[in-house]
Amino acid sequence: MKKRSGLFASTLILSGFLAACGGGNEQAAEQPVNEEPIESEEVEALELYTTIFPLENFANEIGGEFVNVTNIVPVGADAHTFEPTAREMISVAEGDAFIYNGAGLEGFVDALIETLEGEGVAIVKASEGIELLDYDHDHSHDHDHAHEDDHDHDHSHDDHAHEDDHDHDHSHDDHAHEDDHDHDHSHDDHAHEDDHDHDHSHDDHAHEEEDDHDHSHDDHNHDHDEDPHVWLDPILSITLAENIKNALIELMPEQEEFFTTNFEEVKAELELIDVEFQSMVEAAEKDTFLVSHAGYGYWEERYGVKQIGIAGISPTNEPSQRQMQDIINLANEYGLQYVLFEQNIPTKVAEVVKDEVGAEALYLHNLEALVTEDVENDEDYFSLMRRNIEVLEKALQ
Repeated sequence: MKKRSGLFASTLILSGFLAACGGGNEQAAEQPVNEEPIESEEVEALELYTTIFPLENFANEIGGEFVNVTNIVPVGADAHTFEPTAREMISVAEGDAFIYNGAGLEGFVDALIETLEGEGVAIVKASEGIELLDYDHDHSHDHDHAHEDDHDHDHSHDDHAHEDDHDHDHSHDDHAHEDDHDHDHSHDDHAHEDDHDHDHSHDDHAHEEEDDHDHSHDDHNHDHDEDPHVWLDPILSITLAENIKNALIELMPEQEEFFTTNFEEVKAELELIDVEFQSMVEAAEKDTFLVSHAGYGYWEERYGVKQIGIAGISPTNEPSQRQMQDIINLANEYGLQYVLFEQNIPTKVAEVVKDEVGAEALYLHNLEALVTEDVENDEDYFSLMRRNIEVLEKALQ
């Protein structure tokens, strides 16, 4: 059920008019043949466009035969830094729905949504209704948590979230002890201009390559962003899937029962992943892991594990030399034997840490985007999350 933009539809109407006025029995006879496929195409399937793999996967699982899903961020790319081409933006405008994560993940989304105005495309913010974690640019990854005398490794969600000295504030002092070292999230690097006020207007968004990707939250100051990596929490992913289901029902209400049944199956599988993850963490010897970028705050919140991110919440936020040394010292102090790389993030900085620590490499999958190997192996959200559970189990030995 592919909708076309106003310009595209106008072109079709003009073409039909010219054909009708061209004269000749042959042209008149051909006109119904030209119209018939268009009518058939419009009743086939909804054309959906997504930005990250979990949304693509959930949309396919829920929509089944009634959807065609295209993920506009290419295999192996990073949604933080991806910019769609003009042709890709036109394609989205010709679709039925644009489904995006939100929470500042997709740097291009404001410009794209502006392009879609008036095109009759449903705009679906999949993270709507999810309470996002705040992320402090001056983060320390709460490295002092290992010294808590009363830490009992129960990994409970409530204990983890509400301890005064372990609240995900990622304070700068614990990490680097220098006021001007904040994982390259300084004001100058962040916005390239002293008077940037985080209004994230469309023009600023389109031309600032080093923007911190929090484009929709005007009330946030320079020190905090919201963590967009909600899909890594299987329980929060239920909300992502439900928002997609609701959008599909609105677009094709006659298939409500079909979409609802498929959603319930997705929900049940996500709940099972949550149980498997919790069981792994409860049996683990350690609770801290060293990873290439600090994208796993929702695992910290849900399961009580703790990340030491080499880069910041965006992979482009690389550490300073001083911070690198702090990370190396902490990895040695905690006896961490593994550095967790990710499938679509450059490894250069993490390789330095690995070599300095004398650690082995393991690979986590952040699920943001597939790589070629994943496509060839027909991986989905659930298989990749189960692989992550296995990798993390080894890292926490």
